[in-house]
Amino acid sequence: MTNWGSRFGISRVTESMFRGQDTTRKLETWERLSASAIGGALACWNQPLEVIRVEMQSQAKAADRPANLNLFSAAKYIYQKSGLLGFYRGVTPRVGLSVYLTVCMVFGGDSIKAYFSEKPKANH
Repeated sequence: MTNWGSRFGISRVTESMFRGQDTTRKLETWERLSASAIGGALACWNQPLEVIRVEMQSQAKAADRPANLNLFSAAKYIYQKSGLLGFYRGVTPRVGLSVYLTVCMVFGGDSIKAYFSEKPKANH
């Protein structure tokens, strides 16, 4: 699943949780905004994999760094170097960016769609 798939899917699941049993209830603005923000933040579930990917792509040379990294050797290197928290380096700005983008794309997109669907259609 792509990161955008996670953002969109988690946002929609959160919206359905806000609705509860009344699946036809129209969500208030704060609920739609919150669902998008939650979707953006939780879409960062794959941060450890992203850190491993970046480490594998890095051209850095170090005496203790394996020459040809694969998924497991990169994970082992990160863990030995930085511990468990090393897999979460850079997560704060990523969450912030993800929340911002998801609010713009999911909440913003839904708002624009609702605006144009409620706009009276001109007869031609």
